Amino acid sequence: MNQWQAKIIDLKEKGLTQNQIADGMDCSQNYVSNLENGKCGKNLGYEKGKNLEKLWAEHCSPHKAS
Repeated sequence: MNQWQAKIIDLKEKGLTQNQIADGMDCSQNYVSNLENGKCGKNLGYEKGKNLEKLWAEHCSPHKAS
C-alpha cells in the first residue's frame, strides 16, 4: 500500500465518498478509485498530491488544519 492509498482509505473511514475526495483533489471519481486500488499514483501530480494531503489534514490529522 502506498501513501496515497492509505490517505484515501483514512478519508473513507471518516465517512467521505470517492466523489467527495475527487472534488477535494480536483479530479475524477474514477481517478480516486484507481489511486485507491493502486492502479496509478506512483507519479501523482504535485497539485493532486497537495490537495489530497490538505483534505487528509482537514479530516484525519490528529492536529487538524485550522
